[in-house]
Amino acid sequence: MILELDLGNTRGKWRLLEEGRPVARGVLELAGLAQGALPPQWLSAGVRRARVANVAGSPVALQLAGALREALGVEPEFARVERQCAGVTCGYRDPGQLGVDRWLAVLAAHRRDPSPALVVDCGSAVTLDLLGAGGQHLGGYILPGLELMRRALYADTDAVKVEGAYSAGMSLEPGLTTADAVNRGLPAMVLGAMERALGYLRQREEVEPLLWLTGGDGALFASLLGGDCELVPELVFEGLALSNP
Repeated sequence: MILELDLGNTRGKWRLLEEGRPVARGVLELAGLAQGALPPQWLSAGVRRARVANVAGSPVALQLAGALREALGVEPEFARVERQCAGVTCGYRDPGQLGVDRWLAVLAAHRRDPSPALVVDCGSAVTLDLLGAGGQHLGGYILPGLELMRRALYADTDAVKVEGAYSAGMSLEPGLTTADAVNRGLPAMVLGAMERALGYLRQREEVEPLLWLTGGDGALFASLLGGDCELVPELVFEGLALSNP
């Protein structure tokens, strides 16, 4: 059994693989790692390997490693960004500065289809990575996610304190209330960044690029885009199998 973990900025996701197929999934509260609190499914699964994508920082990595050694007797294999992997060349001047979750999503998208593409991870931060012909990573953009942007408005303004209200296929027509103006404006900002990146790819590659979506808000944006994208919720996990086969 292989345990895979995707540790993000605010929480972690995990799944168990048996002969390459997911047999269990769940969410991991990062705060519990300090006390060694692990999901009970792990303890009885016969885990022999643990592959990890970690952007939660070194303290979380150390806590996880200690908990896995003590409870399961396995050493976690942390994915790293390399200059080249699985047919993709990293475009960052210093590959170590690229978030490993972004890298893994790009690897997985390229493996699914090597065409030029935009890979968007819609989480607490929204990352957009551009992939050109021949697997050349072209860099990308990082934006605050929907909730992060809403909280910033709530905290730093007097009259724009609204609760988040997003739904599949929601209208993005100009809001006629402050709440609608915020809750429609924030997704519109992210969609605008996607269109800017897609336009760059169209001009550079002279083809219509693919658009891959993943992350917690991926389904929302897929509904707003209609059929012009491919939603793959576990794109980062798919990349783990390429970076740490």
